[in-house]
Amino acid sequence: MKKRFLFFTVIITLLLILVPACSASTTANGASGSLKAITKPYIGEYECVAARLGESDLLEKYEFIKITLLDNEKMEVSFKPKGGAKKSFEGGYKVNEETREFTGEVGIFGVKFKEATKIENGKFTLTKLIFNTPLIMNFKMK
Repeated sequence: MKKRFLFFTVIITLLLILVPACSASTTANGASGSLKAITKPYIGEYECVAARLGESDLLEKYEFIKITLLDNEKMEVSFKPKGGAKKSFEGGYKVNEETREFTGEVGIFGVKFKEATKIENGKFTLTKLIFNTPLIMNFKMK
């Protein structure tokens, strides 16, 4: 009887330790527990949480603005004006693993845009001058 109890205790303890470690479905930031999420945790969808062009709040005019890192090289920029249709553009990006600097390039209406920023705690900010007016966009991982 003692041996059986000890055997079941060992089995249950091993299950309690190994099962969560092997089958974790989410990480602390809510991302998938897949190998991709562990090795490239920045891959995912980033939602624009604040966007200003000069004094104008762009989010008042858009239902959403998103940047999705699709894999190790490709990204998609998508947005939907209020009352309009969703538009999306694909581009490429690179991330410096050591500095976490993100450099993205996308072509929109035949014009190439390239921007670099740093991803910190699942967030980043893009800044650009558009006709001498500052565009500032803050993104956060969904």
